[in-house]
Amino acid sequence: MKKWVACMAIAVCGCGGNNLVGTWKGSVTGWDVTVNVKEQVSSSVVVMTGVLSTNKATCFNNATLSGSLAETSVEFGAVGSGSQSSDTVIQIDGEYDGDEIKGYFEAVSITNACNQARTPITLTRQ
Repeated sequence: MKKWVACMAIAVCGCGGNNLVGTWKGSVTGWDVTVNVKEQVSSSVVVMTGVLSTNKATCFNNATLSGSLAETSVEFGAVGSGSQSSDTVIQIDGEYDGDEIKGYFEAVSITNACNQARTPITLTRQ
């Protein structure tokens, strides 16, 4: 009976499920990306908040991250600015599997040099 109660508690609170809180890093075509998931709220779709940062200060500095997780599908998004761009949108989506997220990175900006077409990326938990 005690094991059953413990399992039910984990299922209800999501404690044993997909926990993305922490730092994730990946690189793609000149972009070094750091996703720092600070909070994860469980519901039917897990909602996350944090900070997304890149090495391209001309295009995108640190910005507030929003994200979601449904089963193993992950989506991260952020809107930021850099010294040459006042508005760059970064979208990352993919599949979560333990310590990796394999998916796609895309950056859309009003500054052409900051645009990055949808490209495969792997984020690794640090």
